[in-house]
Amino acid sequence: MNTYVIAFGANMGDASATLHAAYAELATTWHCRAASHLYRSAPVGGVEQADFTNAVAVFETELTPHQVLDELHRVENQFGRTREVRWGPRTLDLDIITAWTDGEPVIVETPDLTLPHPRAFERSFVTVPWSDMQLAPEWQHLPGHGEISTLPSAQEELVRLPERLDT
Repeated sequence: MNTYVIAFGANMGDASATLHAAYAELATTWHCRAASHLYRSAPVGGVEQADFTNAVAVFETELTPHQVLDELHRVENQFGRTREVRWGPRTLDLDIITAWTDGEPVIVETPDLTLPHPRAFERSFVTVPWSDMQLAPEWQHLPGHGEISTLPSAQEELVRLPERLDT
């Protein structure tokens, strides 16, 4: 069984509803181990746009990292995701942050996928929701960077929303 930390983000339309629907879509075939609260964060990358709604979930599936990436792209497309402007507004953004197989970290470096995610450790919209979940110790570690709770927060401020991704 493979375990994946998946980051969710959106800032177009009803972002909260989109994140809940995307989570529900993935949870129909993958086993969810934990899901965070939703958070509001300022956009990153310099493109002027609305704030994002973000969350993180941990799923288990038999799929390989590239199969998971394909499935995440399918779900993004289902919700109208386009890739016109790097770091621009989006209806839905789903990213694999890290993965484990039988408790061992998965390392991937291909043109279309790098695991662990190369910038996750510096983005509080990933690390704060991830820290929010009550997880087993082996799922609170970003390979190459340490325990999630000890990672430095990025510059942006987050606002924790009352709802959870899985409700």
